Amino acid sequence: MQSLQKQLTYGLTLSLAAIFVVFWWVTTYTIHQLTERYIVTRLEHDAETLIKHLSLENGRWQMGENAAEVIYQRPLSGHYYLVKSDNPLIASLSSPSMGDFPLYSPINSPAGSYETRAPGDTEALVLHTRFNVHGYEGHLFVAEDHTPIRQALRWFDGIFALFSLLGLILLLWSQRKILQRGFDTLQPVRAALGEVQQGKEVSIHTEVPAEIMPLVETLNQALSQLHARLARSRQATGNLAHALKSPLNLIYQLLDDTRLQAHPELQQRLQEQAKRVLDLIERELGLARTAGSGMVLNAFRFPDDLDDLLQTLQSLYRDKSLRFECHVALQEATPFDREDMFELLGNLLDNAAKWSRTHIRIVVKQALFNQQPCLLMQIEDDGSGVSAADVLAMQQRGARLDESQPGHGLGLSIVAQVVAAYGGEVKYGSGERWLPHEAALSGLQVTVRLPL
Repeated sequence: MQSLQKQLTYGLTLSLAAIFVVFWWVTTYTIHQLTERYIVTRLEHDAETLIKHLSLENGRWQMGENAAEVIYQRPLSGHYYLVKSDNPLIASLSSPSMGDFPLYSPINSPAGSYETRAPGDTEALVLHTRFNVHGYEGHLFVAEDHTPIRQALRWFDGIFALFSLLGLILLLWSQRKILQRGFDTLQPVRAALGEVQQGKEVSIHTEVPAEIMPLVETLNQALSQLHARLARSRQATGNLAHALKSPLNLIYQLLDDTRLQAHPELQQRLQEQAKRVLDLIERELGLARTAGSGMVLNAFRFPDDLDDLLQTLQSLYRDKSLRFECHVALQEATPFDREDMFELLGNLLDNAAKWSRTHIRIVVKQALFNQQPCLLMQIEDDGSGVSAADVLAMQQRGARLDESQPGHGLGLSIVAQVVAAYGGEVKYGSGERWLPHEAALSGLQVTVRLPL
């Protein structure tokens, strides 16, 4: 979709260009008409003077000695006259300045002005006037070479066109700057939205133009409602999980009762139904507490939040003296929900801590994957590792490779759920080495890719 700034720029450019073209044409046309009218007026005055001193003698037109100015006497002076009669027996009279040049002089055309060729291969403006002298009808053609004036007008047209073009460019540049300045006032809103998306802020607090203030207020109201709904949803899921924890534990204890061992079929059916109930509860709780991609209300920050998570794990596994090797190349807040990342990293790190000996390596970086920026995380431990068959099995919901370890086998299923909510991908087993200078650890390697 074309931007609003480009649409306004395109529209204003066309409008200003059209206005300047019309302005240039009207101005030059007016100047040309005024110039031509000025010459015609001068020719009319000359024609009146010539007619007053015109007479017919011996079948020839005669011009008084004091009538014609010197300019009509000098050859190729640029000023000419020609007298004709409707009677072919009356000879024509031309000015000495014209010599033998056959000036185009149609006596059958209406009186008025026109342009034609003149002596010296020039252009002349001719005024055709009808007159009556002593009862004899005649035609007077007064011409003036206007080639210098036309050259001056062409020069004026070019200079005026150049200045008009420069003025148009200046106006376009000015209106572009004005548009940019106007749209720059929206940059704080864009920056504020970026902070909201990254979880740095939960509302937009910035000075905005009055025209978009209603939009900002509506966005703030929607963000506030979204934040409140997500908080209530997570609180409700926590309360529900806490309320269901005791009854489910009691059911699992009853399933181990010796009285049910006499009824193995009934015990098996109860175990299946209890597991089904647990799976349904965990699935719905997981969906409810996962924010997923979109607007982040509380962003995960690796420098702070990852340290908190590692300290918690060290407290839970004090007997192992865990050593976490962190290679985190991301210091800014991520566009991922804090609770979602705690679920994701918490389950992966807890699984690594559970099966490792002492060493856990964490690598976090940002890179391109299929021309798309992604957050890449890799977690590996120094445990005994997992076979390819077990890798497939451990991704099944509720699957547990070692029944002696506590848990229900739902951690990796929750990981897959969170990763899917963000349109990412999780892989188990050996893969690309991101730290070629470091030797691979002996345990399981988990790689997570989340689109940014």
